[in-house]
Amino acid sequence: MSKKSKKKQTIYNPSASITVNGNSKASSTSTKNGANVSYNMDPYEKAAYDYAGKSFYNNMKGVNVFSDDTIKSLNDQVNAYLNQGLNIVNNTYTPMIREMQNDIARRFGNTNNSMFMDNLNDIEAKRADAMSDLAENVMAKRNELINNELSNRYDYLNFLNDYQNQVYSNMLQTLALNNDFLNTNNSHLNGRNSSSNSSQSNPLGDILKVTSQVMGKFF
Repeated sequence: MSKKSKKKQTIYNPSASITVNGNSKASSTSTKNGANVSYNMDPYEKAAYDYAGKSFYNNMKGVNVFSDDTIKSLNDQVNAYLNQGLNIVNNTYTPMIREMQNDIARRFGNTNNSMFMDNLNDIEAKRADAMSDLAENVMAKRNELINNELSNRYDYLNFLNDYQNQVYSNMLQTLALNNDFLNTNNSHLNGRNSSSNSSQSNPLGDILKVTSQVMGKFF
C-alpha cells in the first residue's frame, strides 16, 4: 500500500503599500527572514524636513548669542522707550515750575523768596521720584525685550523640533499600519488561523479596519 504524500503548504510572501495621490508613501514586503518596510517622502516633504533639521542646528548653537544687529535693535528700542519717558516727565513738571514762577512773581514781584524755593523743592522732589521710576522702568523694559527675544528663539527651536518629531511620528505610524495590513494579509494567505478560530476571525474585516486607519492619516 502506497503512502499518501503530504501536501506541501504554499507559503506566500506578499507585499503591501500605501499610495497617496498616485505616489507611494510606504511599502512593506514579507520575506522568510521578516518584513522590510520603507517610507517615501515627496520632494517638498523632504525639503521641509531637511530645512527644519538644518535650521534647528544652525539656531541652536547661537540661541543665547546676540549679534551686533540684534543688540543695536534692542538698544534702539530701549532708547526710544527712555526718550518717551523723559518727554512725559519734562512735559509734566516743566510747565508746573513755569506756572509756579509766574504765580510767585505776580504775587511778590520776584521769585527770590522762601515760598518760591519751598514750592520749587517740592516739585523737584516729585520730578526726581518720577526720574527714578523711569530708570527702573527702563531696566525692566530692557529685560523684557531680552527675555522676549530669547523666548521667540526657543519657541522657534521648539517649532522646528516638534515639526521633525511629528513627521517622524507620522512616518512610524504609517509604517506600522502598513505592516499591520501586510501581516493581516500574510496571515490570511498562509492559512495560519485554525479552523476553530476561523469562524471567530474575519481577515477581510481586519484588512478593511487597517485600511480605514491608514486613510484617516491622510484625509
